[in-house]
Amino acid sequence: KELTFVIVGAGPTGIEFAAELLDFIEENGPRYYKELLPYVSIKIVEAAPSILRPFEDGMKDEAIRRLTRTIEIEGVKTLRPCEILLNKQVSEVTAKYVNFKDGDKVEYGMALWAAGIGPLPITSNMIETLEGTEQKDAQSFARGRLAVDPWMRVIGGDGKIFALGDCSCVSSTPMLPATAQVASQQGEFLGKLMSGDYCIDAKDEEMLPPIVLDPEQSKPLSDQIASFAMGESEIAAPFQYLDLGI
Repeated sequence: KELTFVIVGAGPTGIEFAAELLDFIEENGPRYYKELLPYVSIKIVEAAPSILRPFEDGMKDEAIRRLTRTIEIEGVKTLRPCEILLNKQVSEVTAKYVNFKDGDKVEYGMALWAAGIGPLPITSNMIETLEGTEQKDAQSFARGRLAVDPWMRVIGGDGKIFALGDCSCVSSTPMLPATAQVASQQGEFLGKLMSGDYCIDAKDEEMLPPIVLDPEQSKPLSDQIASFAMGESEIAAPFQYLDLGI
């Protein structure tokens, strides 16, 4: 059990750690710990039915293929050290065991928690403050994060509150990965939006998209393409995440 590694959470952090550990076993293990390799076990535990939920199916399938591959090392029987356990909810982690809600348990030598942490108090307090608004219903998909519209305005905040990064969840797109790449692009987007000539908090029966106040103001090429795609040049282009595959 000392060489059993349990990784809880199959998001970007958990999968990256598992991949690095597997590479170490394959590339460096034979040089230093050849006699121990048959005893190594890596178990990736995920409560959801798939790994890397925010990513495309092709990337998920390729990650599963690489992680569960067999390893051939001279003088050692064929290894397949990595196992992925889906639909497994952890109920408790003790000094020796990872316990699951279905009654199963795994004895481990090292456990890594990569399933995320609870929200900061400022995020929870904001959600509670906005409970009497559309934010309450939006929590069905935001799940503890601040639901925002396509322009990063917090739903229920009357266009005066913005959120980006891990504490936010864009309502109009699939779940974005909680990575620095997403937060960086959102920050850049908000900087351009706030420095442009837009009415950000326009409201009728409900919040309106940010309205262009100066039609002559210059727009970057990405905004021009978005405006053309929407068939609308009088509102600001919404946030779009550019997945660079990193």
